[in-house]
Amino acid sequence: MPLKRYTASTITDDALDTLYANASRGWRRGDRWKAEALEAKSALAEVLRIMSDWCVEANEVGGVDAGDLAFRLEQAGHPLPDDETAAPTKEAAGNGS
Repeated sequence: MPLKRYTASTITDDALDTLYANASRGWRRGDRWKAEALEAKSALAEVLRIMSDWCVEANEVGGVDAGDLAFRLEQAGHPLPDDETAAPTKEAAGNGS
């Protein structure tokens, strides 16, 4: 369907209402995407901080292992995925070369 072009003298109130409604939906969708991206960025920063602290402790103090890292991530609300919920590998998805 070809797009209808309007000029200031031909646009109707209904057409303006439709245009504004579409723009408003787009802005709200963009706001949701931005909020989700900011939340993901914050979660990533927290995970990286936990991993960094664990690496420093493993190198400087010792006595910690991967189980300790998994426990710390889980306590912070970022549990490692189990085998059933993990993302498929390239090989499992048939994309491996």
